[in-house]
Amino acid sequence: MLVGIRGGIFTPSEIGAFAVVYAVVVGVFLHKELTLATALEALAEGVLDVGVIMLIILMSGMVGYALIFEQAPQVVAEWMLGLTSNPLAVVMLILVFLLIAGCFVESTVLVLLLTPIFVPIVTKLGVDPVHFGILMMSIVTLGSMTPPVGVAMYTVCSILDTPIEEYTVESVPFVAAIVAVIGFLALFPGVVLWLPNLVM
Repeated sequence: MLVGIRGGIFTPSEIGAFAVVYAVVVGVFLHKELTLATALEALAEGVLDVGVIMLIILMSGMVGYALIFEQAPQVVAEWMLGLTSNPLAVVMLILVFLLIAGCFVESTVLVLLLTPIFVPIVTKLGVDPVHFGILMMSIVTLGSMTPPVGVAMYTVCSILDTPIEEYTVESVPFVAAIVAVIGFLALFPGVVLWLPNLVM
């Protein structure tokens, strides 16, 4: 599965379907523990988990569209440009905004709604769009792992039957490490761009 997704053979959605088929084959033929009763129990738990996650995404999408309707991102963007015209400072302010927004709005919704607003701003300031795209996706993905509306957080806690509080405490060093890496990438664009520049 790792080779399939890393090698570009499967998309994330396809690898999920493949994992289900793989689990059924292993459970039925190798471990010989998967019966019709346990399969139905797993299906019921899966439906419950997916239902909770879809409800979070639904509510998050509504909040996101309400923010766009009120033109909150445009106001924030104008405020950022009013503070400074330094490209690095503007990118850092956008990243802080995305980190906060990612705690309340699902990552896919954020990307769809905010990319058309922020990309023209940073490209006008001379920031490479590939560099900004990597930074934006990294910080938005981090938002899905943090409370209170972290879809990945709820998924992990549901699967492992772990309290949100325990997850939050244990995740602090990892979140700090990710923030440090994103800050490093923001300060040193060459680390991000050397491979695209080499290829293109």
